[in-house]
Amino acid sequence: MDLASAAAELYALPLDEFTRARDDRAKEAAAAGDKDLGGALRKLRKASTAAWLVNLLVDRQREEIEQVLALGESLREAQETTDRARLHALGQQRQRLLAGIARQSLDLAAGLGHRVGASALPEVEGTLRAAMTDPGAAAAVLTGRLVRPLEVSGWEPVDLAGAVAGPFEDPFEAGGDAGDESRPADDPKRAARLAQAQADLSEAEAAAQRAAGEAEALQKRAHRIAVKREGLAASIEDLQERLGVLQRELDGLDAEAAKAGRAKDAAERAAEAAQEEVEQAQQRVGDLT
Repeated sequence: MDLASAAAELYALPLDEFTRARDDRAKEAAAAGDKDLGGALRKLRKASTAAWLVNLLVDRQREEIEQVLALGESLREAQETTDRARLHALGQQRQRLLAGIARQSLDLAAGLGHRVGASALPEVEGTLRAAMTDPGAAAAVLTGRLVRPLEVSGWEPVDLAGAVAGPFEDPFEAGGDAGDESRPADDPKRAARLAQAQADLSEAEAAAQRAAGEAEALQKRAHRIAVKREGLAASIEDLQERLGVLQRELDGLDAEAAKAGRAKDAAERAAEAAQEEVEQAQQRVGDLT
């Protein structure tokens, strides 16, 4: 078994079993003669609670996670268009999907005997949102070997440094596009002509980009603000719906409290009547004696 596979199994174990299982697996690898694997396993860091919950989702509900990431790809495609209605619908779907699947991670943890409070949910949702936003983050999540949560910072690429245990290379930063390979030159003159042509092309492209750069930047900024606004609006709608549910629960509790209060008053009146009967009986006994 290679390091990536062994690590993925370890990070899907109950969180409180990780350290012992990691050390046992490292000893087994070393005893089998693979000291390099044993040493690498021993260096694996324990995941944070939120990262572990995401790893559980990838291990136990990978199909659902892949659907979440597919929705993220649809959102990225929609952002390149002006289809505001589609953006709004996808934004709402994303918020509901993130909240639902994040809560499922708590159920998975509870099934393993590890109770996790709802305070971990924002980081779980944030990690999944980062994976929906950034293809590199999506690849990191799908390893099932996260050791820390991920987060989106503005429109910058998600920081993946130290986020994944074991071997991982961001496929979108790993060495460039194979389609950009240049042909080998047959002779020095051809190489010089090719270099000059490439330099001329680069200069022309740079000039064109500078000319259109400012307008394009402003257009993208306006578009991104609109997308962010749509997402916030969807979040507000979800929160308002949740607030309505909580209000109904509160109203129900108020009704129960009122009913309990009335029952208490009736019980107190019954107790007072019984006490009066006791006193009257005591009086009759006294009179007879």
